Amino acid sequence: MPQDATVTELFRLAIDLEKAAAELYRGLEAKFAHRQKVADFWKEYAMEEVGHAKWLERLRDGSSPEKLAAPADPIMLKEARKLLQSHTETNLEAIEDLRDAYQLANELENSEVNVIFEFLIGNFAADEKTQNFLRSLLKDHIAKLMLWFPT
Repeated sequence: MPQDATVTELFRLAIDLEKAAAELYRGLEAKFAHRQKVADFWKEYAMEEVGHAKWLERLRDGSSPEKLAAPADPIMLKEARKLLQSHTETNLEAIEDLRDAYQLANELENSEVNVIFEFLIGNFAADEKTQNFLRSLLKDHIAKLMLWFPT
C-alpha cells in the first residue's frame, strides 16, 4: 500500500488544511486591517485554526504506528487533497467586501474539512471526554462565525 493512502497521510492533509485555513484568515485580517473589529475577528479565527492543527497533531502523535499505517478511506483522502488544493488557490484579491469574506469563511467552515476532523476525532481521540471536548471546540468555532461576526 502506498504511504500516501494511509491514516498518516489523512492526518497530514487534515493538519495542512487547518494551517491553510489559518493562513487564509490571516490574509483576511490583513485585508480588513482598516476595520479593527473585523481584523481582530479574523486574527482570533486564525488562531483557533492553528489550535485545531495542534489538536490533530496530538491525536496523531498519540496513535499507534499500526493505526497510522492502516489504509485511509480513499474518498476522504481524495476530498482532503481537493480541499487543500482549493485552499491554496483561493485568491484574496477576489474578496471585495465583508460579505465576500463571510461567504468564503462560511463555505470553508461548512465544507468536508469538518467531516474529516470529526472522523479523526471519533477514531483517534483517546476517550469520550476528549472527543466531546474537541467536538465542542469545533461547534463553538463554527457558531462564532454565525453569531459573532462583526457587521
